Amino acid sequence: DQKEVFDEVSLLVQSALDGYKVCIFTYGQTGSGKTYTMLGGQGDARGLIPRSMEQMFSSQALLESKGMKVSITATLLEIYNEDIRDLLSDAPDAKKEYKIKHDDEGNTRVTNLCQVEVFSAGEVEALMRQANAARAVAKTNMNDRSSRSHMVMRLCLDGVNEAGEPIHGALNLVDLAGSERLSRTGATGDRLKEAQAINKSLSSLGDVIFALASKEKHVPFRNSKLTYLLKNSLGGDCKTLMLVNVSPSLESAQETICSLRFASKVNACALKRAS
Repeated sequence: DQKEVFDEVSLLVQSALDGYKVCIFTYGQTGSGKTYTMLGGQGDARGLIPRSMEQMFSSQALLESKGMKVSITATLLEIYNEDIRDLLSDAPDAKKEYKIKHDDEGNTRVTNLCQVEVFSAGEVEALMRQANAARAVAKTNMNDRSSRSHMVMRLCLDGVNEAGEPIHGALNLVDLAGSERLSRTGATGDRLKEAQAINKSLSSLGDVIFALASKEKHVPFRNSKLTYLLKNSLGGDCKTLMLVNVSPSLESAQETICSLRFASKVNACALKRAS
């Protein structure tokens, strides 16, 4: 259940408060439960994001009682048809220029994104509801509310520990759009264009991970906005986890095999030890 899944990854959430850069993302075919894994429902059905927020603010209060100060800032964006959209903007469709910037210390930022300092899990949940309402979804033959974009929630944690040393942690929670075979989804027009963009960026993600696993000199991070945004979460000094979602449906056996093969490749990808 959702609690068991979160118990498996809760130490990674704690690592962000310890100053590490952490990335958790869901991968799998459309309709396999990625958004449910991340967001979930009410009560015991709460997903990874609300449970992570509860743990983070609980730990923050404990750390501050010991003299440590931590501020938490949230950004929420989606990558739709290879364009970045700010899901916290009052006008998410406004034509702003969003550029992905990486610095020498492994930090990533996107220009012109709304940044909101948050003080409780409830505030983050309210932002998530706002972002989810603005997110691009559409009906396909395989999913009544198919996510047509990749959503990235980023929490930046800045503070000073008990020894007076600065801490700069980050928690990236990524709900990828689903991979899909066009013959099964019946995609045409806008849905077809969306599916092609989704599949291209997921293919680029695979190319990056295979290059990392093979320890190639050149890693093609720039081939898509998704991989370039996650550059420091995939090949950098960080802790990264992929959750693979598969469908129990017999009709989805081919997609399940593809997802599991991809997961097997990811599992063989060893990054350097995070510091």
